[in-house]
Amino acid sequence: MRTDVHAAARGPETLFAEIAEPRLAYVVQSLNTAPMRTSLAFGAIVAAFTTLLALSQAHAPGNGALIDLLPSETAFALMLGLAVFPLRLITVPLLTYLVCFSLGFGLRLWLEDDYLPAGIAPYTIFWTALVLNALPAIAAAIIGRAVAGRARPGALGDVLLSLASTVAYIVIAGALVAGMVTFVYPPDLPDESLGLLGILGAGFIRVIRIGLCGAVLVLYLLDRPDRRNMGVALLVLPLFIGLAVLRNLGVAGHPPLDVELLALAVALLAPPYAAIFANIVGVSAYVMLTGEFLVQHPVPSADVMKLELASVFLLALDYLLLLQRHIAQAELERNRATIDRMIRIRALATIGYFVMDTRTGRVRLDAVAAEILGTPASFTIADFIGRVRPEDRPIIEASIADISEESRTLSFLFSSNGMWNETAETRYVTVHAWYEDRSGSRSLAYGALIDLTRDHRREQDLAAALASLSEQQNRQTQMFSIVSHELRTPASVISMLLEELEGGASWQEMGPRLRAVSDQLLSVLADMRQTVRPEQNLPIRLETLRPQEVAETVRNTFALMAGARQIDLDLDLAPEAWQLRVSDRVRLVQALSNLVKNAILHAECRRITIGYSETAVGAGVMGQWRVSDDGRGVPPEAQATLFDAFRRGAGTSTTRTDGSGLGLYVTKSSVELLSGTVTYQPRAAGGSVFVMRLPMALPAESEEKGAPRQRVDLASLKAMTVLIAEDSDLIGELLVARLRRVFGRIVWVRDGQEALAAFDAEAADMVLTDLFMPQMGGDDLTAALREKGAECPIIGMTAAAIGDERERFEAAGTDRVLTKPISTAQLIEVLEGLAGNGRSRPAAE
Repeated sequence: MRTDVHAAARGPETLFAEIAEPRLAYVVQSLNTAPMRTSLAFGAIVAAFTTLLALSQAHAPGNGALIDLLPSETAFALMLGLAVFPLRLITVPLLTYLVCFSLGFGLRLWLEDDYLPAGIAPYTIFWTALVLNALPAIAAAIIGRAVAGRARPGALGDVLLSLASTVAYIVIAGALVAGMVTFVYPPDLPDESLGLLGILGAGFIRVIRIGLCGAVLVLYLLDRPDRRNMGVALLVLPLFIGLAVLRNLGVAGHPPLDVELLALAVALLAPPYAAIFANIVGVSAYVMLTGEFLVQHPVPSADVMKLELASVFLLALDYLLLLQRHIAQAELERNRATIDRMIRIRALATIGYFVMDTRTGRVRLDAVAAEILGTPASFTIADFIGRVRPEDRPIIEASIADISEESRTLSFLFSSNGMWNETAETRYVTVHAWYEDRSGSRSLAYGALIDLTRDHRREQDLAAALASLSEQQNRQTQMFSIVSHELRTPASVISMLLEELEGGASWQEMGPRLRAVSDQLLSVLADMRQTVRPEQNLPIRLETLRPQEVAETVRNTFALMAGARQIDLDLDLAPEAWQLRVSDRVRLVQALSNLVKNAILHAECRRITIGYSETAVGAGVMGQWRVSDDGRGVPPEAQATLFDAFRRGAGTSTTRTDGSGLGLYVTKSSVELLSGTVTYQPRAAGGSVFVMRLPMALPAESEEKGAPRQRVDLASLKAMTVLIAEDSDLIGELLVARLRRVFGRIVWVRDGQEALAAFDAEAADMVLTDLFMPQMGGDDLTAALREKGAECPIIGMTAAAIGDERERFEAAGTDRVLTKPISTAQLIEVLEGLAGNGRSRPAAE
């Protein structure tokens, strides 16, 4: 637990180190992506490299096979290949080694007559040396990979691989050399040419040099070379070539020590990413030009011995320095990768950084923060504060003035472009700031700036959605409350009137009251239907009318209701009111009725006036209907929501407000569907004035739009058979009784399947069907009839005030959808409308 807390406290570098992928070297990565091509390139390059090294040693004095192969530089093929090649491709370095050893051995044997000692067959030396040189390289690679496998992949794994394999190679190869010299080589083998070293000492030094040089080559394969490596190598290469030229001219100290000093200087001075490659290129060029470094020269004195040992020491030091540079470069690349991840995450999360001098208000930003704020990289708070929302400005000013806290977090809204404007595009940011006092009267604030505009907008959208949902729930609750009240009241009155009739009251007295109560009940349902789907539940039907007749109809409808409250109903009609016009009579009557009823219920007035006038608009006429009263008017605070649904007029504390709260909303919906407007304005002398402006087309214009309605011959209806599908016994009986007065024969069934069977048997001329019935619904019945070719009128019936019943009927193929209760006048109107559309129907006049 402590380790986790400590790691978390160290920051993102530790966190990202846990997800860091192994630092794939170029060769390792290439072996994964293109194994065949990389294997061929590896074999060709290593073969050429070892061949050039072999040629550089040709004809060197005292460098015969027994010295040259103890060990051989061709072991580089195994040391390099076994370190980086996966097990599935392990045969590649083995074959490469075989080729390299064969080439080197063959070239030396061809170029030098005295390369082999006398009396020993070439193949014996070849196979013996081939195996003996391979064994330490293979064993060292196995040990190195085993040790590196215990560490985490990355720089540490590279270090363990290089160190373990190098030490293992030097120890194993050194032991093998000692064994060969002691037990295999002839005792009388002359070694005077090597001076104080002897064959055993020369073998040890050669083992160390090949082992360390191979380790440096492995480091390069574990690196990621690029063009920069090549550039630095080309810069230092002339130094090594110059040193080789001086050596060949005889101007040199101790050649191995000279080249090692130069290599060590390059390792110290060259950039970490290029030090290894520059050393390899430079030392290889020197060796190939001089033959030094791998060819062991005589050591005639103790001083020369010291120089030789010093060169070996410098080679080891050079290797360790390059190993350290390799680790440093790997760490640098890991840090760069961490920074790159942080930059990508920061850019994705739109996080920018800032530094501000709180005394001067000067702010400096990075690129991301400047893009978020839409400012230059440096600006002053005074220049920016005008873009901030006014209510957020005190927060920013306080955070600059008060720096007593160690840190602070604040959020604000600002204009994306220019000074603050309520209508401009805005952004929302959160600032996490830390404060720090500096010498010289400076106080700094620095930190992160996070763009949360999308989150803020989603939050606003969510809040708006929740508010809308809450409003819908309130409206729904209000609707159910109103429906409960408005339906319970007429239902209770109907019950009471029926009791009066059963108690002996006359129909002449109770009948009109029963009709008024039922009309009130149907009016509430119609208002609800109009509120939910006005364009579907009340289709537009234009007809010829006189505005004067419409006004008279509305006044007569409410005369008794107004008289009961001692309210006068007057008409104020222009002469044009007696002219023929074209509009939707039903909607006009409905809209005017709602306005008049609203005034009777809520205005507390003594007089209501219905007015009509016209103005010419182009080639048409704009009608203006006015319903005014001398009552108390509408309070200013209520005028903005006057035409919203469920807005009921306010009564006194002891009075109840009547009405469903839908009247004015239905009026507005009806007028707007007729391309008109309805507005409210206070009456100058007190009271209210509602003005409806809507087109009132001339009859000629109407005739151009469509054919006039055809009248159905009522006598022909007596020859019609009407099929009724209705599962309610009460509604079915009343509907049958009502339709028998007009139509000839009525067939009533209680289910869609029965209706489907009766249709052909009874040869029905018209079908009336309910929607919800057992076995088969009305929509399925309609679809089945249309599928079998029925062309007669099919009329859907529904008692629902709201819902999708109309869509279901229309999708199935009904001609009309009527709301219960259905009258014979409605059916005749449907037949006339269908006849006007050219459908085959009963005979028309």
